[in-house]
Amino acid sequence: MSRHTGQVCAASADLPLQLLLFALEIAPDEPGHPLEVVTQLRCPLEGGHLGPHLDLVRALDGDRGDVWARWEGGQEPRAVAVLADCTVDNGLPGDAQDACTLFLGHPGGHGFTFVDAGFDTVPEADRAGTAP
Repeated sequence: MSRHTGQVCAASADLPLQLLLFALEIAPDEPGHPLEVVTQLRCPLEGGHLGPHLDLVRALDGDRGDVWARWEGGQEPRAVAVLADCTVDNGLPGDAQDACTLFLGHPGGHGFTFVDAGFDTVPEADRAGTAP
């Protein structure tokens, strides 16, 4: 059973145009469009983490990882890079299995161990005991 131990960092920043273009150039062999690059960033790492903030800006095909932006608090992002995917999952069978959606070597807990209070995964109308 996965335990929720904290909340997501959620520090935010906007991806500059120069880095959007660079994110598309990183994997020129893969089709890409500027609308497929995330430009409003929100750090998905566990709250209270040390070091820079990061967010996924472009998913790549295959097993080589994804493009992530990096920034310091209060600053705009200054770099994007391909980071390998975290390989950890919660170890539960079948539909209960949940993989970490962060990058390999990320600080703090895995994505399935903390809650993103700004993201409601179950619409209120679909919750048990909630009247329509």
